[in-house]
Amino acid sequence: MHLKIENQFAILEKEKARYHAFPTLVRQENKIWMACRSGSVSGGQAHGVDGKVLLFSADLTRPDRWISHGPLFEPSPDGTRNELDAILSAPEPDLIFLATRDYEWKKRNDVYLSMGQTPDLTERTLLTEISDQYAICFGHVRKTVSGDLLMPGYCGFIDEPSGTPVMLVSGDRGKTWTLRSKVASSASVGTRLTEYSLGHLGNSSWTALLRNETTPFNLYRTESHDDGQSWSTAEKTDLCGHAPMILDVESIAGHLVIYRDLSGPNPGVSVGLSVDKGLSWKRAGRLTSYRGSIYDGGYGDMVQLEATRYLAVYYLCDEDAAPWIEGCIFSLE
Repeated sequence: MHLKIENQFAILEKEKARYHAFPTLVRQENKIWMACRSGSVSGGQAHGVDGKVLLFSADLTRPDRWISHGPLFEPSPDGTRNELDAILSAPEPDLIFLATRDYEWKKRNDVYLSMGQTPDLTERTLLTEISDQYAICFGHVRKTVSGDLLMPGYCGFIDEPSGTPVMLVSGDRGKTWTLRSKVASSASVGTRLTEYSLGHLGNSSWTALLRNETTPFNLYRTESHDDGQSWSTAEKTDLCGHAPMILDVESIAGHLVIYRDLSGPNPGVSVGLSVDKGLSWKRAGRLTSYRGSIYDGGYGDMVQLEATRYLAVYYLCDEDAAPWIEGCIFSLE
């Protein structure tokens, strides 16, 4: 398949000393919603400080025109709260989730979950403790055929403090969550595995792509055939990068993934493709490249606009580490 870029545009433009990052998307009928995080650049903390969570929307027919719905969550005046994540999910047409995180290096890492209808997502609850170290959400909440909700994330445990990809499950539409499984063991594959996302293979089967922290940063794959209760041994793929976000695409009978591409001399944002139920992945094309630290750009998300047209959002940076958020409309034919 050939990737063709139709249009690229700024959604949150570059601002001096501002850190705009981590956009995620959901589509509800003819509207697209985007949540992201915006903070202040800081030399003392990765991804800046004084973070807040912003919400935007666009009509499906004009995905290059965005309306701001203001901040959902803001930093506290005394500096004791710093919003970091903004992960939207729509596992059901009338059920939206927003995962957020109040974070300060080595001091706090509190994960919250909002549920309801956009744009009213300001009520949130602290996610119950699921590990003895820390917990981080990543990837979209997905719904099983049987009606359970699955949430990807990763945790630190006493026996694996560097991080373990885990799956949470809810049987009550997101009111409570419990640990279903450890998706992969970093120790068993000899590298640190962390954030991942899910692709549905039908019935109780799922594929997952996982971030690997060891250069050259090959993404790993695994699969489950019992709604995430057990997983195959994680294996390397040919994609090299971070932050994989999978999109199920019926029109190609397969899956796309957007990820921070670390395969070339400069980091960038690329789209990968699998048409064999996640057994193999190849790069369909690169959307863009960026300069500066690899960690100050690259996270993205996608929704399908039409049969062969897609909207991607991601954040980019240059040498001064003040990222901005960009959109890209592209096609795969």
